[in-house]
Amino acid sequence: MNGFQVPPRRKYLVSASVRQELKEKKRPVESSYKPPDFDVVIPLPSLVEEGRLSLFPKISRISVGVATCGRVAGAQSIMQTLVERDWENQARVVSVGCLGACYAEPLVDIRTSEGRHYFFGGVDRQSLWSIITTALGSPPPVKHLWAVAQERQTGVLRGIHDLELIQLEKCGFKDFFHPQVRRISGRCGLIDPQNITEYAATGGYQALAKALFELKPKNIIQMIEASGLRGRGGAGFPTGEKWYITSESPDPMRIVVANADEGDPGAYMDRALLESDPYSVLEGLVIAAYAIGASQGYIFVRHEYPLAVQTIRNAISTARKVGLLGRNIMGSSFCLEISVVESAGAFVCGEETSMLQVMENKRGEPRCRPPYPAVRGLQNHPTLINNVETLANIPWIIQNGADAYRELGTATSPGTKIFCLAGAVERMGFIEVPLGTDTHVLVEKIGGASRQSIKSLHIGGPSGGIIPYRRFNLDYESVAATGAIMGSGGLVVLDQNSCMVNMARHMINFMAQESCGKCVFCRDGLPQLESLLLELCIGSARDGILEAIEELSRAIRDSALCGLGRTAVNPVLSTIKDFFSEYEAHLRGCCPAVHCKPLIDFEILLTSCRDCKACYLVCPSGAVKIRSGRERYIVDRQLCSKCWACYETCPFDCIKITSEEFMWKNS
Repeated sequence: MNGFQVPPRRKYLVSASVRQELKEKKRPVESSYKPPDFDVVIPLPSLVEEGRLSLFPKISRISVGVATCGRVAGAQSIMQTLVERDWENQARVVSVGCLGACYAEPLVDIRTSEGRHYFFGGVDRQSLWSIITTALGSPPPVKHLWAVAQERQTGVLRGIHDLELIQLEKCGFKDFFHPQVRRISGRCGLIDPQNITEYAATGGYQALAKALFELKPKNIIQMIEASGLRGRGGAGFPTGEKWYITSESPDPMRIVVANADEGDPGAYMDRALLESDPYSVLEGLVIAAYAIGASQGYIFVRHEYPLAVQTIRNAISTARKVGLLGRNIMGSSFCLEISVVESAGAFVCGEETSMLQVMENKRGEPRCRPPYPAVRGLQNHPTLINNVETLANIPWIIQNGADAYRELGTATSPGTKIFCLAGAVERMGFIEVPLGTDTHVLVEKIGGASRQSIKSLHIGGPSGGIIPYRRFNLDYESVAATGAIMGSGGLVVLDQNSCMVNMARHMINFMAQESCGKCVFCRDGLPQLESLLLELCIGSARDGILEAIEELSRAIRDSALCGLGRTAVNPVLSTIKDFFSEYEAHLRGCCPAVHCKPLIDFEILLTSCRDCKACYLVCPSGAVKIRSGRERYIVDRQLCSKCWACYETCPFDCIKITSEEFMWKNS
């Protein structure tokens, strides 16, 4: 039947309400359940066929990106206008997730019955008519069109790699996508994340079918180990090894948790996957549970991601209805229930032991390790915890094999990685490239930044590191050699006007606010460190402060209880290492980047002044004075609020910013 092999009949662990069992610490029930006849229902072929009708209709399909980035840019009003229009059966409007090109939102893709895709970026009311006429069959106006692509084989769309750009390219659309290899994010922005049939039509759930009916659990674990997949949440621990440890536990009650508590500023790859392709995460989680013999899974997601929560809840509900979750998945004897747990949003809850504490209704603070969760986790049962992006890799590995997975990346960091590109770049968004890709490919080719404008890179979130911009490979080992950590994949590009001391202070301030307060070095040390950095930024530092900052940072790093506390000082230590001259300049009351307001002044270059009064008129604090005599304009330092309004308004570039000895009298 459908090429699947009937698995051997055996007893499986079945729990009606695992949450209740965990609470009451009951042992799982040994069920004598008899697997049904496989001739009864295997829904995958029918799902695929229905999904093909939805993805490749005979009329135009208008896809509007309504993920969080699209909504912020106004996609919902665009969507509403298109939905309310009477298309007279000539077009159909659907909502999709984010294509990754967040800078192009709102983004609309029109697919014609010939397999041609017309992409309209930065859509507004003025470009709506162009979209409507294109969907109705008229030649697309060039004015608002960003790109035209053709399906390599009409009616085949497993990911964006099945599209070939054939003409027209605006705003770096080709430069943004061309260097990428989208293995796990290829469906994002092309399929309806609420429609399980479209996921199935693009190859979804084939891996689960293969895992359930062609592979044994130990074979799956061996395949993941052979692939070399490392955890994408930050630490980079070998995924297969974690699976093996959990599967070997003598405790039959095993649990899988997808960690979607993404708290790093500048990182949103988990949100993007959950909002745009939730079934890939769900499929990876089910395969992981089958491999280790778990009967209960959880998705731990922060409540600040309401759309992601809604999307994954809908995906779970739909998968259960069609037999891809719950009892006897795909007609096999494997059963799994998945629940969603929303966190309160504290940064520390992304740490896996803190997460388990929250799931047990306890205060979110880390536990001492060992024992690790794979040995003793939720309610003391062995618990496999994988990041969302890690789980999204699993179906691809099962489908294509470990050797194919290792074709990209490096020997020790195989595969691809999603990075969130932000900061001083022209093209922001989430991108997927092979691990080991050169930084200049990400920053200059994909991001569109000029090399001369870039000062440094902030990698790995607030507990990552800030390093000078240069060419190096983005893999776990190379990034660690720079003094930073890969983290979850946040990559913020900082330009020449970024102050390294102030950036380090900002990161320490964030970590101090997010400290759980369990250990004194983190609870009291980080606020004290932030206070010392603040003294530098406001020009009130004293001799010996640089030594005090470095000594305190090393003490926190060496003594904090958990990994978050120990890595919290990375921004300080990395900037002291590579930008020590800026710390010395701040000690003298000077900010070389002319960023720290208390350390800068504004002067008017009278030799260039055209007497247009623009600076005088725009100054909100009356600091620009008009006097008689040769020095007609002057900036009163006592009144100047450092708002930069005069600098940004002067049409003749007559405003000069200086950073000299100047104490902030109001500090």
